[in-house]
Amino acid sequence: MKPYLLLSCLALALSLGVQAQDGTGVIKTNPLGWFAGQYQFGYEHFLSDRASVQLVPGGIFGSISLTAGDTLGGLTSVTATRSGLIVIPEFRYYLGDEAPRGVYIAPFGRYRSVKTQVDSDEASSQTRSAVGGGFVLGYQYKLANGLTFDLFLGPQFKSTTTTSEGDYDNYGFALDDESDTGIRFGLNMGFGF
Repeated sequence: MKPYLLLSCLALALSLGVQAQDGTGVIKTNPLGWFAGQYQFGYEHFLSDRASVQLVPGGIFGSISLTAGDTLGGLTSVTATRSGLIVIPEFRYYLGDEAPRGVYIAPFGRYRSVKTQVDSDEASSQTRSAVGGGFVLGYQYKLANGLTFDLFLGPQFKSTTTTSEGDYDNYGFALDDESDTGIRFGLNMGFGF
């Protein structure tokens, strides 16, 4: 599944790049997410001199180590693999400069779903889905050669649903359904056309 999603994201980015040949957009990625196993590629399309829309889909892949206590007070470590997806639609309004340069404010939506599967003899997994949104304040800088850097920060609000199968709760990562707040931040790098 991992290669299929990565190829799908790459195909999306390439197809958006073909559409961006008329000088109306920026193809970008968030390299900070790569360190967390979150691979995102997006496209920002300009609606006017100060407004744009952006769509950032991505795949989530990786493995983590989980530790569980047994009935005798000992600890057991297991490896779990994560897979999922994230989609962030966004509307941007540039406050002073002409898009894609300068300070902007952007309301956004966000959907994220991740399944964590424990690699053991017993079938254990947890699926956590979050739906929400918020807004960011950001600054995007475009060099003369089209290279762009986009730094953003802001609050996000989400409603989270978690379901577990098997004995996943024994690994200390059981989560109840919850509503949550957080911070969305990042650094996108891209190429504008």
